[in-house]
Amino acid sequence: MEILGVGLPEMGMIVLVALILLGPKDMIAAGKTIGKVLRKFYMSGVWQSMRRTGEELQQLPTKLMREAGLDELQNQVQDLNKNIRPPGYYPKSFNESAVFNQKTQAPATPPVQSPLPTEPASQPPEVPGT
Repeated sequence: MEILGVGLPEMGMIVLVALILLGPKDMIAAGKTIGKVLRKFYMSGVWQSMRRTGEELQQLPTKLMREAGLDELQNQVQDLNKNIRPPGYYPKSFNESAVFNQKTQAPATPPVQSPLPTEPASQPPEVPGT
């Protein structure tokens, strides 16, 4: 709960400090005075215009979308999304489970392996043309 940007913990601290500074008897009179001032402020034209301005600012994006015609565009996109067929609608022309889940067979000819030296050469290989 916030009143004018002051939350409950801050309000408690303010009351505690006021109680220490003013004492219990003067605290009642100060509370009445603060209540009257806040009520007068809430009923004033300044506060009412601030509230109206805040409400208009909150509704501004919606108003701008309406003026730009984005509501109709958004409705058209939603209609198009409704007309799109579900993922399982089209029949499969390729059976991936038959191709990818089959057991692999040994190749007819063994793969060609490049000869690798078993021991490092003592001299670097000769480059032709040098």
